[in-house]
Amino acid sequence: MTGPIHFEPEPGARPGAPQMIVPRPALIMAAALIVFVIGLAASARIFGFGADRELATTVLVQRDLLFADAANGGIVVTDANTKQQSALLEPGTNGFLRGALRALTRSRTAAGIGRDVPFRLVRYTDGRLVLLDPATTHHVTITSFGITQVESFDKLLR
Repeated sequence: MTGPIHFEPEPGARPGAPQMIVPRPALIMAAALIVFVIGLAASARIFGFGADRELATTVLVQRDLLFADAANGGIVVTDANTKQQSALLEPGTNGFLRGALRALTRSRTAAGIGRDVPFRLVRYTDGRLVLLDPATTHHVTITSFGITQVESFDKLLR
């Protein structure tokens, strides 16, 4: 088959309207571009270039914490190792912390994991502060969200 590809007019098209013609080289170039982009994406995935990854560093300090709802709508934070209450977060405060916990808890609920497995708050030597869920391996890198969020989580690390 040589020459341009001709498309039939759509139903309801204007009579006498010019026929749409797409040159064959344009279609070949479009197909080549699609194959190139898919190949580039696949090679980036396989070889890892262009990806932003958190490099593994040494743990500076970590603390296992349990979070429970308080009767007044606050959150009771308990050290999982000592079973001592670490903090009581008042209702209507710590919105980011609540959101991060909600996101991690959603994954736990979907996996059928209860509230008795502690979360781990980790400060790395490179300065990152991460709230991770050892049960599901999901995590939230707190330092990505600014100094205010880091300060609210830092209080729980002490």
